[in-house]
Amino acid sequence: MIGGTKRLMSKTSSAYIAVGVVLLTVMTLLGISAFLRVVEVDVSGASMHTYEEIIEASGLSSGDSMMYMNTQNVSRNILQSLPFIKEARVTRSLPDRVLIEVTESVPIASVTFSGETLILDASGRVLERRDNSPGGLIEIRGLSISDAREGDQLRPETGAEINLQNMQDILAAIEREGIAGDVSYLDVSNITNIHFGYLNLYRVILGGVRDLRHKIGELDSTVERIEALRPNTPGDINMSDPSGEYKFSPQY
Repeated sequence: MIGGTKRLMSKTSSAYIAVGVVLLTVMTLLGISAFLRVVEVDVSGASMHTYEEIIEASGLSSGDSMMYMNTQNVSRNILQSLPFIKEARVTRSLPDRVLIEVTESVPIASVTFSGETLILDASGRVLERRDNSPGGLIEIRGLSISDAREGDQLRPETGAEINLQNMQDILAAIEREGIAGDVSYLDVSNITNIHFGYLNLYRVILGGVRDLRHKIGELDSTVERIEALRPNTPGDINMSDPSGEYKFSPQY
C-alpha cells in the first residue's frame, strides 16, 4: 500500500513539474515577445511603388510583435494590393527589423478589352487599366478575353486558352532576349501562323511555338544576314521551317 502511495506521489510530482515547465516556457515566450517589437522596416527592389505604399499594403505597424508576425500573410497583402509587384520576400531581422525585398513586374505589352487598354507583364498579368495605350509596348492581337482584373492573369474566353499560353511563351522569350523595345505587335490569332512586327521593318513569322527559344535567339543574327544583302528592305522573315532555315520575302 505504501509502495502504491509512493508511485502515486511520484506521478503527481512529475505532472506538476511538466505543467510548471510548460507555464515557465509560456511566460518566457510572452516576456520575450513583449520586447521583440517591430521598430524598423526596410524595403528594397521597389521603383514603381513608394516605400509608404508598400508599408501600407503590408499591414505592418510599428510595435507589432516580431514573434507572432506571419511573414507569408505580409507578403500576400503586398501582392494583392500592388499589381506591379510580382514577388515579395519578407524576413525578420531580430531584434526589431523587418526586411521586405520585392521584385517588380515589367510592363511589356498591351491589349484592348471592353474599351480599355490593359498593361501586361510577360506572364499576362494585368498591371494597369488605362483609357489609351502609353506607347512603346507590344500590342497583342487575336486574343479573346473574358475577364481582366488588376493584379490577376488575363482570363481567356473558352477555346482561347492555347492563344494565351502562346502569348505568354513568346513574351517571355522576347523579354529574355531583351528585344521587347523592337517588337511593335504580336498576333496570336492563328496558332499555326503566329507572327510579330520587328524593327518597324519586318514581319517575323514563327508559325507555331515549337523551338521558340531557338527562333527568338537566332532572330538578330538572321536580321544581320538579311541587312547585309538587302539593307533597310521591309519584308517577311519566315522562321516556321522545322529545319531551322529562314526565308526572307521582300515587300516592294
